Amino acid sequence: MVRVTVKWNKQVFEDVELTLNGPVTAFKETLQGLTGVPMARQKLMCKGGWKGLLKDDADLSGSGITDGKEIKLMGTAEVIAAPTVAATFVEDLSAAEQAAAGQVLPAGFVNLGNTCYMNSTLQCLKAVPELRASLRAVDSGEGAGAGQSTTFAKALARTFETMDVATEAVPPTAFVSVLRAAEPQFAERNQRGYMQQDAQELFGAVYRHVTAASADVADQFGIEVEEEMKNTEDDAEAATTRSDKLNMLVCNIQGGTGNSIKIDHLHEGLKLGMEAEVEKFSEGLQRNAVYKKSLSLKKLPKYLCVQFMRFFWKATPNSRDHPNGVKCKIMRPVSFPEVLDVFPFCASDLQERMKVYRDVEDDGILDGGAAAAEEKKEGEAEAGGEEMEVVDDELKAAMAMSMPPVDAGPGLPDDFKGNYELFGVVTHKGREADAGHYIGWVRQEGDQWLVFDDDHVEEVNTEAILNLKGGGDWHMAYLAFYRARD
Repeated sequence: MVRVTVKWNKQVFEDVELTLNGPVTAFKETLQGLTGVPMARQKLMCKGGWKGLLKDDADLSGSGITDGKEIKLMGTAEVIAAPTVAATFVEDLSAAEQAAAGQVLPAGFVNLGNTCYMNSTLQCLKAVPELRASLRAVDSGEGAGAGQSTTFAKALARTFETMDVATEAVPPTAFVSVLRAAEPQFAERNQRGYMQQDAQELFGAVYRHVTAASADVADQFGIEVEEEMKNTEDDAEAATTRSDKLNMLVCNIQGGTGNSIKIDHLHEGLKLGMEAEVEKFSEGLQRNAVYKKSLSLKKLPKYLCVQFMRFFWKATPNSRDHPNGVKCKIMRPVSFPEVLDVFPFCASDLQERMKVYRDVEDDGILDGGAAAAEEKKEGEAEAGGEEMEVVDDELKAAMAMSMPPVDAGPGLPDDFKGNYELFGVVTHKGREADAGHYIGWVRQEGDQWLVFDDDHVEEVNTEAILNLKGGGDWHMAYLAFYRARD
């Protein structure tokens, strides 16, 4: 296998994988995913690689093509037409049309050699409509200056579009090629082939590249936090604060024999992850001192990713096989809710704003209280409803004027109360951190979910999802995806 440079019009794609002893059609399929040029329209030329246009039955094993070789692609990309609404019966639709209409189970991804970490995570991200829209809106740009992140985002957009109409499992060949070129760690190999990778690191890589290509994505997933450092040994030293941005929250997991802290639920692990003690030099004491570090949420995203910190590095200085240590997995069960309330983790000014609406909801003032509904006379239902709407609007306006001048975050309603609904989970099965298997679980409607085990897809319910808390050899949650709940 070699990595070549492909020039198409004014765009340049670097580090595209080409298997010299494989079929030419496999390379063309990769290019179709990158550029949108159908395989039948592709005309490939390579000075010193082959004569004229590359034929589908050509043998490249003896071509002498090496890493960095430039290949020129000619052809027009196919524009994906917007779906049209037709009055027809489901049985009259083609398999692809049924898939697009949601009449059959969505397709999974083919595992291309330990790519389950990627397959499972992408299935969850595919369920975010705002992300899909941002990817479609990414400008292709011109020339090499368009950037690797733009290429990354466009490849991901095309992968999702292919999945929308697929009736059979899709091999994400083009996106894997772009991913491994942009992030070499995902191209690591051992004697058995490509190595297993971490789903959280894959999410981080996707986030970095798509936010570089589209600033909108940072608003969809980015979390603004405030970090406070307080010297626990010197009350005279003023606390310091600084702002930071995260793309996920972390649930720290502790427990077991001899550990005084037992983490059994997600909110406990989140609290532990947002408070820590660190040792650093104190100017006032002129020595190292213990500081308490506290995080609070300043701005919230519409979509929230939570990582369960199940993997950790354990030092093994006396081991011959692993003198530098080993990566271990924490099997302890940690439950997580269907609706996550982040109010306790928010900064005080944001809590003050959300508390107004939370208190109003508890009292039943907005949207009509229960007592008021019972007192409404049958003949006054319509008029009373209009009056209640006016009162609601006036009350909301009055509260908005009296609240702190902060907002919960981009894309969130003014009356957001801090509740998030679970819609996606990436699980890991197995006792080894660098092995095992990842699976994606994605909510459809109500109590219905789909489980994506690479190319195998089946239906489950919410009860099955909430059982993914760990504690044994069953699938256990590693990443949880929540969306803001109105």
